[in-house]
Amino acid sequence: MRKKEVGPIEKGPAPSLRFLVCDITANVSELSSSDEQWVSSPIECMDKAVDRRPRIIVIRFGRMSIRERETLVELCGALKRNSHTRTCRLLALLRSKHRKLLEGLNRAGVDFARYVEDVPLDSSEMSGIVDGLGPRDRVERHLKVVCPFLHYSEIDSRHEMAVCGAYLDRMALGPSRLHELCETKDHLQCEYYKKPRPGS
Repeated sequence: MRKKEVGPIEKGPAPSLRFLVCDITANVSELSSSDEQWVSSPIECMDKAVDRRPRIIVIRFGRMSIRERETLVELCGALKRNSHTRTCRLLALLRSKHRKLLEGLNRAGVDFARYVEDVPLDSSEMSGIVDGLGPRDRVERHLKVVCPFLHYSEIDSRHEMAVCGAYLDRMALGPSRLHELCETKDHLQCEYYKKPRPGS
């Protein structure tokens, strides 16, 4: 009797991930569970996202060049346009408030943003962030807090200077004014916000 030929064993789809973390700065601690994964490049992130269909994809914006930051925003847009990943929720972890970045994330369709210190995050901390997400973390809400006249002038490939668009981008904004006024709801009381110069 002729033996029946056995073809190659087809692998089923890989189990989905609870979350996928993309951190190109490699500033993350070991993740302890098989349903959590960390990657260090946008290409690897897209590959794993398509293959593993994570419930949430976390993109970390740490210390990086302006071009790298723009590449990650492009990744967010690509993930939201891809038929395999468009339903995955997207969370951006940010070092600080940045109006231009928030606008880019909003256009890309990112769901949430959270501000975190520039330190390694372990599995427990990442889980706490993901599980604690709510309406206050929506990108649209963060945009409402930051002054719409906040602009940025590029100094070099890694640094920018914040300037006031209501003052025709001619006034540099120091850390104190930024943190206490421009990046808070108090910007609504700012004299320049109330009466921007003509041409703003």
